Amino acid sequence: MEYDARRLAAIVEDAVEWVDVRVADGVPGPEWVACADVVAGQRAGGDPTYEWRRTLRENYGREYGVEPPAQIAAMITLMWYVQVPSIVAGVTGAVTGRCPDVSASSLAFRLHPTAHYPVEVALLTDRVVTVGEAAEQLDEHTRAFLTTYRPEVKLGSLQRFGVVKDELRQAIRMPVEAPYADEAAAAFDVSLDEKFRISCCYFYALPNIKACSTCPRFR
Repeated sequence: MEYDARRLAAIVEDAVEWVDVRVADGVPGPEWVACADVVAGQRAGGDPTYEWRRTLRENYGREYGVEPPAQIAAMITLMWYVQVPSIVAGVTGAVTGRCPDVSASSLAFRLHPTAHYPVEVALLTDRVVTVGEAAEQLDEHTRAFLTTYRPEVKLGSLQRFGVVKDELRQAIRMPVEAPYADEAAAAFDVSLDEKFRISCCYFYALPNIKACSTCPRFR
């Protein structure tokens, strides 16, 4: 079966209830974030995700009545950014063996107005690629983001790059029917048998919060 970008976008929407995906000729509006702009801003020495992290820290502070550790907002922002290309590539690769272009220049996203996670994704090209090519695009995209991401706290390389594996593994597992799951897992170099995450969100550091069952602290 031949798949175009719109059909692949619909497949992601079917598998992930909290995100909408569209194909667009350009970044849909001023409230949208172009992945290319984030990567370019960080490469130029800027901090384009600062306001995102600050908003999260303020929200968590109000909700839990404490000054939350900076690591939490830093990791959540990192995880949510990486989710954008990972969900698009992982879900479509698992279902069809094909993926939209997930390079930085081909994706944009809009944040939820109050929860601040990516709630909409725009595919800025109708190009469709093999899972092997998508794996190369995703590696280049996420590596460019992760190596230039400079939050207020230090995050080790295992934390940074482990997120990519974690989000891809989760994305490949999302579809109810995923005939190409093993092929996608091999292309993205993840193990679907892994029970624990590599990276940690640090949420357990907040009051009355227990570590999730997949937390790497339980390894």
